[in-house]
Amino acid sequence: MKHLHGFRCRWIPLAIAGAAAAPVAAEGPSAPQAGDPARLAPVVVTVPAMEGPGRISTDPRQPRLPLPAHDGGAYLASIPGFVTSRKGGTSGDPALRGLGGSRLSLLLDDDPVLGGCGGRMDPPTAYAYPQAFDRIEVSKGPQSVRHGAVSGGTVRFERDAPVFTEAGEVTGFAGLTVGRFDRTDLVADVATGSSAGYLRAIGTFSDQDDYRDGDGNEVHSRYSRWSGTGIAGWRPDEQTLIEFTYDRSDAEAAYDDRGMDGVRFDRTGYSLALTRDDLAPWFETLEARVFRNEIDHVMDNYTLREPPGMPMVSYPERITEGARVAGDFLLPRGMVLHAGVDYSRNRHSGNRLMGPDAFGWRDVAREDNARFRDAGVFGELEIPLDARRRVVSGLRVDRTRAEAQRDGIGGASDGDRERATATSGFLRYEQEQAQRPLAWHVGIGRSERAADFWERRRVFDLDTEVLTQLDAGIAWSGPRLRASLSGFYGEFDDYILVAQPGDRTRNVDARTWGFEADAAWELTSAWTVNASAAWVRSENTTDDVPLAQTPPAEATLGAEYASGTYFGGLQVRGVMRQDRIHEDHGTIYSLDTGETSGFATVALYGGVELFGNSQLTVGVDNLFDRTYSEHIQRGSAELGAATRPVNEPGRTVWAQWNVEF
Repeated sequence: MKHLHGFRCRWIPLAIAGAAAAPVAAEGPSAPQAGDPARLAPVVVTVPAMEGPGRISTDPRQPRLPLPAHDGGAYLASIPGFVTSRKGGTSGDPALRGLGGSRLSLLLDDDPVLGGCGGRMDPPTAYAYPQAFDRIEVSKGPQSVRHGAVSGGTVRFERDAPVFTEAGEVTGFAGLTVGRFDRTDLVADVATGSSAGYLRAIGTFSDQDDYRDGDGNEVHSRYSRWSGTGIAGWRPDEQTLIEFTYDRSDAEAAYDDRGMDGVRFDRTGYSLALTRDDLAPWFETLEARVFRNEIDHVMDNYTLREPPGMPMVSYPERITEGARVAGDFLLPRGMVLHAGVDYSRNRHSGNRLMGPDAFGWRDVAREDNARFRDAGVFGELEIPLDARRRVVSGLRVDRTRAEAQRDGIGGASDGDRERATATSGFLRYEQEQAQRPLAWHVGIGRSERAADFWERRRVFDLDTEVLTQLDAGIAWSGPRLRASLSGFYGEFDDYILVAQPGDRTRNVDARTWGFEADAAWELTSAWTVNASAAWVRSENTTDDVPLAQTPPAEATLGAEYASGTYFGGLQVRGVMRQDRIHEDHGTIYSLDTGETSGFATVALYGGVELFGNSQLTVGVDNLFDRTYSEHIQRGSAELGAATRPVNEPGRTVWAQWNVEF
C-alpha cells in the first residue's frame, strides 16, 4: 500500500520523455550525501519532472511558480503542453497539445466527474481542489487505454492511502496562501488510525475578489469555493484495503466572458473501493470500485452582477454512476498484463427561465434531456525484451449509447438513440542505453471516441472521432544535466469541429504535429538553470485552413538558488503571436475570434524552511504588470464569442505557508 505523502520534495530523475518538462528543484540541485552540510529541499516547483514516456507525476502541495492554483485547470496550466481557457477567476477549461474537453480524460480518485453547464461553465477541473490530493498524474497522448479512449491524454487527481503501524498515530498537512486581490486559500488534511485502518478528513477554502489587469481595469472574476472530504479505510489483513470516500463541495464564481455567472457548483460524490494484493503467484493485484457523482449547477445574470432588464437563470444537473474492475497478472518470461472492465452511465437534466419567473426557479422542476452509457473492456501488456528494452501494447473496446430525451436536442426527437463501437490501442517500444544516462521511446497509438453531451446538444448525429498518432522521445539524465526532446504527429478522421453562429457541429479531417523540449543544468551546488518549450501546429485538412483553437508556441527560462535553509528563483515565460486561426470555429469551450499578440512575463520567488517541517514562500507574478491575454480563452458556442479578450491578472504578490505534522 502507498504511504501518505509527506511534504518532502526531491529530484525525480527524468526517465523517457514524451513531452516537455524540466526537472525542477526538489532537494537542491543534487541529492545530499551522507556527511554533507545541511541542505534545503527546495519547495517551489516551476516545471514538474517526467517519470516515463509522456508521464508526469507532481505533488500539488508543493508551492509552485506562478501563484499556487486553487482549482484543477489553473494547476494544469503550469505544466508545459497545457493551456487553460480564461473565463474569469476560476473554472478554466484545460487543453493538452491543443486537445481539451472530452479529448482529455479528467479523473478525481479515478472517478469521472462530468459538469452540467452546456457552455462549460463547470468543466471537471472546476470540482478539483489540487491541495486536497496527494498526487496529480498526467499521461500524454493515446499511449494508454486504462482510463478510457483519449486523444489528448489522461489527468488523474489521486489520494494515497495512509499507513499506520501504531494505534493513535496522527499525520497531517496544513497550508495558507494569501495574495493580491484579497486572495485567501486554506487547506487542512488530518489522518489517524492503526494497522487495522484509518480515518482521514480534508478541507479546503478559497476566496478572491475581482482582479485587475496590467492597465488597472477590473475583470469580473471574483469567486468563493470550499470542499470537504471524509475517508474511512479498513485493512482486514495486510493484503486487503477497503476504502469509502465522501466528497462535498460548492462555489460561486463571476465570469467575464459571458452574460451569466455561476452561483452554485454543488457536488456530492461517493465511492467504495477494494484493493487486494497477492491473490495468487500469478495474480498480483485486484482493484474494484463503484462510484456516484451528483452535480447541481445554477447560473444566472442577477446574483453576482448588476441585474439586467431581463433576468435569466439556468439550472442543469448531471448524475454519473459507474464501476470498474481491473487486475495485474504475472505471465511467463516476466510479462505483466493489466486488464479490466469499466462501465459508466450519466443523465443530464435542466431547465431555463426568463423574466420574473427566473427568481422562482426553485419551484420549477428540471427536465431530462439526455442519457449516456459506456461499457469498456481493456488490456495492457508489458513484454520485457531484456534488462533495458521492453515493448508495451494495449487494446480497448468501448460500446457507447446516447439517447435524446427531449425534442430539439441537437435536432433529435425524444427517444432517438445513437450507438457506436469504438476501438482504441497502442504499441510502444522503450529502451535505455547501456553505460549512458540516455533513454528513448517510439510508439503509435489510436483512439476512437463518440461525441459527448456538449457536442451532441448541437448536432446529435455525429460520427466517432479517430486519432492515429506517432509519438517519439529521447531523454538524458546525467549527474548535472537533465534534458528531453519529444515529438508527435497525428491524423484525425472525423474530428468534431464546433462553429458559431448557428451552433453548427460537424466532422472534418485534421492533422496535428508538434514538439516539446526541456533542460535543467546544475551550474553549482546552489544554482540551477532550466528551460522548456512547447509548440504545436494543426490543420483542418477538409477545409484547408488552420485547425481552430490551436495554442501558440511558448517557452520558459528559469534560474533557481538553494543553499542552507534559503531558496529563491526567477522564471521568464514567453508566448508567441497566434495568427493561424479559423474565425468563429473551435471547440465546446472556446472559439477563434481573432488573432492574439505575443507576450512575455516575469515571476520571482524566495523562501525559507522553518523548524524543519514548514516552509514560507513569497512570490511576485507578472512582475512588470503587463497587460496580456491567452489565446485559448474566448467565448463559447452556446453563449456567443466574447466581444473582447479576458485579460490575465496584473502584478500579483503572494505568500504561502505550509506545514507537515
